[in-house]
Amino acid sequence: MSRFLIATKERLQRGLRFGQMLIHNTVSQKIAAKATPPKAVKATPPPPPSTKPPPKCPGGDKNMKRKPGYFASGGQHAVLSDCPKPEGDFMKAWSAKNSRYNLILITGFLAAGGSLGFALSSGVLCLNWNIPEYPYNEDEMEEFEIEEERRREEKEAREERHQDAVEARELSIRRRRAKAAMEREVDLMQRDMDGGITDAELDELQRLAAEREAFELWEKDELKRLEEQEKEREKIRKEKAKVKAERDKEREKKRKEKEAQLEKEEAEREKAREKARKEREKAEKEKQKEKEKAGKEARKAG
Repeated sequence: MSRFLIATKERLQRGLRFGQMLIHNTVSQKIAAKATPPKAVKATPPPPPSTKPPPKCPGGDKNMKRKPGYFASGGQHAVLSDCPKPEGDFMKAWSAKNSRYNLILITGFLAAGGSLGFALSSGVLCLNWNIPEYPYNEDEMEEFEIEEERRREEKEAREERHQDAVEARELSIRRRRAKAAMEREVDLMQRDMDGGITDAELDELQRLAAEREAFELWEKDELKRLEEQEKEREKIRKEKAKVKAERDKEREKKRKEKEAQLEKEEAEREKAREKARKEREKAEKEKQKEKEKAGKEARKAG
């Protein structure tokens, strides 16, 4: 409500100011009109009436016949023949224009690619698409190498366990099937001894016997292969352990050499610090002597 009253007050004040300005301008104009009397203007006589007939619009005569394709004023109508007519081969012109546009496009691509390649090769533009080499020290690099060896050994052991599990599963499945086939073979042999069997059962008995013999040969070869594989793995483990021991020995040797080098450098630094300390004490003693000498001379002179 207060805003409405304020707006109304501003409008009334604006209207009053406009009315004052209008009254002031009107009064000033009236005063100026009274002060300067108007000048007498001589009236011009009207022109004499013309005796000529008024001009007629061209084509105003209805009885006059017009030519086809012409206006009443004499102008000619626009027809399709007045439109511009294309000349030459359209495909030839279009191919030339398209070839020019393609050339401009290819030039732009080549220029952009060349600029990007130059920027990348110069090193001005860095896209950070590779991890920069961190300045690791020798101890950290050795720890990384040990961790990598440990992960590789774990991976190889995991693969060996998986292979052993697959082979053991296959061996158990084939043994279970051979056991079931052997039970069927024993049953058929018992029936054959009791009262005889049919030709189909005889063929089945022969097939089961052949499969049993094949399984026994395969099981023998498989057990032999597993034994040789275990021996080969044990040999590889020993070689790896030997290599690891040699590597650990070499690392221990390098570590001892490094510790000895550090101790030697520390001893040299300690020796240099001791030498500097002695020189500093010597210099302080000399300054003290010179100060005492200067004091004695001053006392003698006084």
